[in-house]
Amino acid sequence: MGINEVRELLSSRTGPKTLSFDGSAGGPNTEEIVAALAYVPQGLGRELLQALWWPESGQRRREQLRQAVVALVAPEFTRQMHALADARTQFGIAKASMGWCGGVVTDAQRRELRRAEQALEDARVGAWPNNTMEQLGALAGAVIAEMAGSCECPRCGGRKVVRNGAVAGGGSCEHCGGSGFEPLSGRKRAGAIGADWSAYSRFWRTVYEWMLANFRAEESRAARQFSKVLTQAA
Repeated sequence: MGINEVRELLSSRTGPKTLSFDGSAGGPNTEEIVAALAYVPQGLGRELLQALWWPESGQRRREQLRQAVVALVAPEFTRQMHALADARTQFGIAKASMGWCGGVVTDAQRRELRRAEQALEDARVGAWPNNTMEQLGALAGAVIAEMAGSCECPRCGGRKVVRNGAVAGGGSCEHCGGSGFEPLSGRKRAGAIGADWSAYSRFWRTVYEWMLANFRAEESRAARQFSKVLTQAA
């Protein structure tokens, strides 16, 4: 059973509507579907499965979803803040070392200052906004809404790759960035999080795209696990 099939099965919440040749209902029933879902490891993937494909259950598990989102995002945000603080410290040290105590400024000191300055700039560019955690609810809601409304990429047909004679097996689809889904425009994403286009492009794009990629990966992993449990139980 493919992951799209198990998503549809979960979405039905009452099992399949078709009948087998002997007239009995085919496939797992509601209780079996719920039981199989319980075997999917706890975490963001399972919460997203329910939020996306079983909205009634997802509404009852809003707190579990919030905790799972925080558990994913907070460590990355903390890592970035630590990296930025370390870069600032190293730049300060390099600057203070220039002509230490009235000495001659050396070429090595100049090179170290340039290196530390570039490292600080890279850390600043790569760091998410300071108020990322305060905006996490709006970001997560917009990302989940995009996932719920996503359509297959028209360029690659959801395969994530396109045929390319110069590359064995084809190359990553540039239109969807290898996600397999038709991407929303930056302006629509900006509106979804209550920001204007310039603010989204400058501050929020990297956060949004990181969350979207990780949310999709977690949900797909959970869907595969759900499919495995249902197949074994069949």
